[in-house]
Amino acid sequence: MGAKPGSMNSCRTPPKLVAAVTDKVAEVAERRPGGGAARAKGRKATSGVFIRKCPGNISDVYNFDARMLGEGAFGSVFQGRHKTAGVVRAIKTVPKGNREANLALQQEIAIMQQMDHAHIVKLFETFEDRKCFHFAMELCEGGELFDRIASERRFSENQAAMVMRQMLQAAFYMHSNRLAHRDLKPENFLFLRKDGVQDNVLKLIDFGLAKHCEPGQMLKSKVGTPMYMAPQVLTRRYDTQCDMWSIGVIMYILLSGKPPFLADTEFETLDKVRLGQWKFAGACWGQVSDDAKSLVKTLLRMSPKLRATAEDALDHAWIRSLASRASRRSIDAEVVGRLRSFETHNRLKRAALGIVARDLDDSSIRPLRQAFEALDKNQDGKLTASELNEGIARTGLEACSEEIKRLVANVDADGSGAIDYTEFLAATLDRKSVLTEDVLRKAFAVFDQNGDGKISCQELHSVLSAAQD
Repeated sequence: MGAKPGSMNSCRTPPKLVAAVTDKVAEVAERRPGGGAARAKGRKATSGVFIRKCPGNISDVYNFDARMLGEGAFGSVFQGRHKTAGVVRAIKTVPKGNREANLALQQEIAIMQQMDHAHIVKLFETFEDRKCFHFAMELCEGGELFDRIASERRFSENQAAMVMRQMLQAAFYMHSNRLAHRDLKPENFLFLRKDGVQDNVLKLIDFGLAKHCEPGQMLKSKVGTPMYMAPQVLTRRYDTQCDMWSIGVIMYILLSGKPPFLADTEFETLDKVRLGQWKFAGACWGQVSDDAKSLVKTLLRMSPKLRATAEDALDHAWIRSLASRASRRSIDAEVVGRLRSFETHNRLKRAALGIVARDLDDSSIRPLRQAFEALDKNQDGKLTASELNEGIARTGLEACSEEIKRLVANVDADGSGAIDYTEFLAATLDRKSVLTEDVLRKAFAVFDQNGDGKISCQELHSVLSAAQD
């Protein structure tokens, strides 16, 4: 039924291996009632990412490093290496609590399953045992934004703008998906690498307080971290704009090294927040540009209706001038070519490529991440037909509106009506350079859930069902 372990080691042409795996996926899928088409019906459109819900003990799957990466009220985070695939993850372990606490953890997992963005940490798989929930997530080795602020005291405007742009992109994506994070603070943003700030990738983490918020809906729970809470959270009547206030506080700190609401006690801090009164205090603000101060002012407006949205802030002159994302640069014609040829793959081959794309590290997909951001004109983390059309036109290539619509439909695996981040990566991967034996071994391990070196029909069914749920 499946490949033997030795066949992977002896494979000299990795693309043949992925073809074998994906052909096997297709074969099994067609045996299921209705084939691939049946799964597309009656499903709510969600992110097209693959999150594995794994049975069994996590220690049977991962070897753990004794050094703890982080600890808090939620639990602890350790580094773990997958025994079969060899990939290194951050493993967050959260003890189970009462029924309400366990439901909140399940909700956090459900929200992370919807997240598919370059600046939001990836969740790869979850485990649940008698005592704990375990999250196997993307390892961010660069540490917390909070620690960078503490070590550098204050950021240059260029550094601050690069950080702010990525922060705002993550917030815009969440808000466009009708989600409020409700706990944005420097501790909840991690750098992917140990490199300097300027060329690094920032990732948003911790969705334990995130909440769905429909337009016109008001949230009422008083949650978050006092120093970063919006005044409306204290009065228990707020929406996604609470996050924009928090981002304004973070920007103030990035540029000055101090918070706008500083007091001796938490009660006094909350009292200052409730009044919403602040000023550019300190000599350091004399060295900050008027454009930067203008953005801080729009983010820390008392009225949520007058406060800048994430989309407004991303279009602010300060962000556009100091944190250019090369939006006017034409994307590589080869990327467009791979996008066009993606429709020749059957649906299940595309699913396998999605797994490969999601597991690749940033160094392998950096040019594609930059291409996606260049195409994403409004920076909401999704590509529409009009954005794709404009991007293709910048390459000097021609494409009619019908072809563009067909491209979007073929790449759009989850039926959302736009191309999500991982869908774009899967469609535009340079298979000849990216599909190394090591990469394919990791992809194989996703399907080979029991680690016996073979892929059974049951394992394929399990992975594909999880991907569609």
